[in-house]
Amino acid sequence: MKRFMTKWMLSAAVTVLAAGSASAQILKAEIPFTFQVGDAVMAPGTYLVILAQNAGERHLIWRNVGTRESALAQYSPEDVTTAWKVRGTPLVRFECAGPRCALRELWGGFDMPAYRFRSPSLGRAGELRSAVIALSVVKAD
Repeated sequence: MKRFMTKWMLSAAVTVLAAGSASAQILKAEIPFTFQVGDAVMAPGTYLVILAQNAGERHLIWRNVGTRESALAQYSPEDVTTAWKVRGTPLVRFECAGPRCALRELWGGFDMPAYRFRSPSLGRAGELRSAVIALSVVKAD
């Protein structure tokens, strides 16, 4: 029952944020590995990332196109690194240790801040490395 309620609440939040957003940008990402978004473990695949900019909300929505599973990612806005600004394209960064990867940072491009994410520690599963993946813009309102 608890799992059903959690999924139902997540679905409702996704619908409200996506439909009610005054300003939303949708990005597309091809993620070739399993990764963690907050407490959710997401399978490799094509993802839509909805950058909803509602007053006071600090969440991004990650939606797997194939499985339709979604996860909310809580973030804090920060300055974009110079290297990412120079590149000029939206990017997402994962931190990996051994087979485990977790969402750490995303930049939607343009004049947006970078978004840093809180994720559980990856533990001591191996040497830390970063995976940076380019995003494409699907829709801008």
